[in-house]
Amino acid sequence: MDRRNLLQAGGVMTAGACLSSTALLGSRGAWAQGAALPVRFTCGANLTYTNLYVAEGAGLFKKHGIDGRVVLFDVAFQGTEAVLAGQAETAATVEFPLVNYLSRGADLIVPAVIVEAHDVHIVTLKSVTKPEDLVGKKVGLIVGSIAHYGFDRYVQHHKLPKDKVQVINVPAAEQVALFAKGDIDAYVWIEPVVSRGIEVMKGRAHVLAPGLETVMKDRIYLQVTRSWAEKNPAGVPSILRALIEANEFIKANPEKTAEIAGKKLNLPAAQVAGLIQKIGWDWGVSLDASLSAVFDDVINWMKDGKRLAGNAPDIKRVFAPSYLRAINPSKVRGFL
Repeated sequence: MDRRNLLQAGGVMTAGACLSSTALLGSRGAWAQGAALPVRFTCGANLTYTNLYVAEGAGLFKKHGIDGRVVLFDVAFQGTEAVLAGQAETAATVEFPLVNYLSRGADLIVPAVIVEAHDVHIVTLKSVTKPEDLVGKKVGLIVGSIAHYGFDRYVQHHKLPKDKVQVINVPAAEQVALFAKGDIDAYVWIEPVVSRGIEVMKGRAHVLAPGLETVMKDRIYLQVTRSWAEKNPAGVPSILRALIEANEFIKANPEKTAEIAGKKLNLPAAQVAGLIQKIGWDWGVSLDASLSAVFDDVINWMKDGKRLAGNAPDIKRVFAPSYLRAINPSKVRGFL
């Protein structure tokens, strides 16, 4: 999948976001030794990335020597595009899009997992009460995203005839509208798009159970280029310290957290607070060597579906536990 197709698959970026390093991300310019390190953080425009919003909004990046700016995209893998184009310093995505960039030669490293959750859901008409009812239905999702991987695994797991479940590429911003119009019978995404669709349908829609929790767990991997990490040896540890503190802040200050995330996403703080409590994201920072098996599964799935753009990457080379181990060894497991 080339760059143009990846961007089309991701849909429209959020207001104020584009791939221009001057219009979107600003000019980095030069900075004096000892000054705060400019870092442009990219992520999807959703509550999964609340720890980034808190680190920015509560001044935690600044506290740890990072001049951080969080830039929102409609889907997170567009942020990886920005990093590879030199227009941002970090990205944060799940396995599927990361593997494709790595297979095409991207020299990215993963110093930590920064989010874990079961937060991707299938929203359907209430007439769809079990997986088998999806046969003959149109399902909207973002091709190239975690929803794509998860739903494909779901179809396989429940032995549904793949040729009779029509998957349509629909950007997150259009999913609720197309669902309400009847152009699609279901969609797969995360909050707040899940709740918004159910509200708009006024009792005619629900979250399908069993759902994607039967086939996967959503993990977000922090990514930087190897060259950036080597040129800025204090950068990655400082980012990790800020995110560890952000997790502590979220637990201790739920109201302030909801206010910060709501402001970033233009959502009411009360709605944000309710969704955070409902979903139960884990914003703990960690890295476990056993996750290489998760990547192996994703790589095999991509090979089977001819989705792998290049050669299978060596994930063990991509994991970079030394940064997290240096500041908190207890959060690193399974590495020699």
